[in-house]
Amino acid sequence: MPSAVDIITYVGVPLAVVGVMPVLYTSSSALLTQYRVRRNVRKNNLSVTTRVGLLAGIVEVDLPRFMIHSLSRDDPEYWSQNSHPSNIKGGSWTVLNWQKVATGKASYRIQHSDELRQPQAEVNMSDLITFLLDRGASPSPHGLHLLRLMGLQTPPTTPLLTCNSKPVLVVATPDESEGRLSLRLQWDDAFTERSPDSLPPYWLRLSTHHLESPTEFFPPVRLFLSPDGLEKLELDPSDARKSLANDFKQPEFDHLVPVDSDLDGGLCVWFASGAVAVCARSEDGLVSRYSIPSRIHQFSKRDTIPHDILVLLGLLKAEPTPLQAERDRLRRDAEIRRTTAAHQAAITRQRELQAMNPADRARAQGEDSRAVLQRMQEDRARQAAERLEKKADALVSPRVGVKVVAAAAISWLREAGHLPQDGRPMSTIAAAIIHAMIFDSQLASSIASILDAWLGWMDLVMTDVHFDIIEQSKPAFCYAAILLNQIAEYEHRGNAHPVAKDLDECQRVWGKVYLG
Repeated sequence: MPSAVDIITYVGVPLAVVGVMPVLYTSSSALLTQYRVRRNVRKNNLSVTTRVGLLAGIVEVDLPRFMIHSLSRDDPEYWSQNSHPSNIKGGSWTVLNWQKVATGKASYRIQHSDELRQPQAEVNMSDLITFLLDRGASPSPHGLHLLRLMGLQTPPTTPLLTCNSKPVLVVATPDESEGRLSLRLQWDDAFTERSPDSLPPYWLRLSTHHLESPTEFFPPVRLFLSPDGLEKLELDPSDARKSLANDFKQPEFDHLVPVDSDLDGGLCVWFASGAVAVCARSEDGLVSRYSIPSRIHQFSKRDTIPHDILVLLGLLKAEPTPLQAERDRLRRDAEIRRTTAAHQAAITRQRELQAMNPADRARAQGEDSRAVLQRMQEDRARQAAERLEKKADALVSPRVGVKVVAAAAISWLREAGHLPQDGRPMSTIAAAIIHAMIFDSQLASSIASILDAWLGWMDLVMTDVHFDIIEQSKPAFCYAAILLNQIAEYEHRGNAHPVAKDLDECQRVWGKVYLG
């Protein structure tokens, strides 16, 4: 019969060894996980602090958390990719170069090395969007519209920005996002198509133009329009005519900067609306954050100028209506009768004066002079009444659209020498007008004043006062008509990018996001 010593030797010791094995396995597994974690983070150039709980088999990992900003556009690294990006989950943002600021540490408790993740970086959404647009991405209308409507409920992998139909920026699973939007970057080497010479996002470019003289060119400029209007304007350094640009100083644009009183009118509103209409091209995608006010869009589509007013101004040559022709015939007949009667009366009076003595003749001649002055005043009053009658008839004539007005304005400007006879299309002339408004503040103010007055009678009727304003500033009115027609064509062509409002709203709502 086995003794107690035998039982302890052959049964107790093996049981004790078996009981220690789980602890040994857990400890060795934790040490192996720690080794793999350290090797992984070292390979990805990360600084990490690790702690191991041998009995629990848990590895605690402390990784730095960053706030990132895009680099300066002049920095060469802005246009290149990170040579050592991180392949750890959550580190998709490291594929590009950023300006990083450490904001703390994130602690993770893991049991296996594949559970390791890198903290998402905090970034301003507008800065992120602008940077990626500058690198060649394009807005995804469907994805941005979903984000605007659903917010944090937007399905993961929904693309917000794309390039060549491939997702660039997508919605990510909101892990540790603390109620903020979580995004993921899916960058590819083939996406790099732009360079420092490319036009930055939201900027517009005006190439070289001339208005009145073909030999006097305006230098190429580029301008940035915020949602309120013009914010920045500078000579375009990337234009091929650099020698021409170097002959000019940086333009002053204080007269084009928006003020608080500008709502649906004013110089800054008309300039910004015209600049968007002139520079926008649908194939360029999102070109400006400025939206033309809806009232100005409505105004550009309305028939607001009476047809016969254009005839009175000399912009159009039109055949008179039967009623107008009859009135003109009656006026001519009456004028002929008055002229004939006055001639006969003058001959008769001359004979009477010759038969008078000197004293009576002098008195009669004085009376005749007063009568002549009286007739002259009556003639001027009659002519003024006729002009008023013509103007009154013209003001109630059928109205025409801005397209007719603009075409007539171009013809008149060329005949009057305000535009060269070079056959330029209307869009090029409109661009030259916007260009001239930058360098000629007086012309810009005149055009804006005309457009403000024109907008004022959109819902009412044109009056004598409005006609006098146009007649006194006929060239400015013609320039204004061309610019307004370009605004109308902009909406008609559908160049207004449909995703602009969704993108602006998303950037406003999601100020800070996590990128991982």
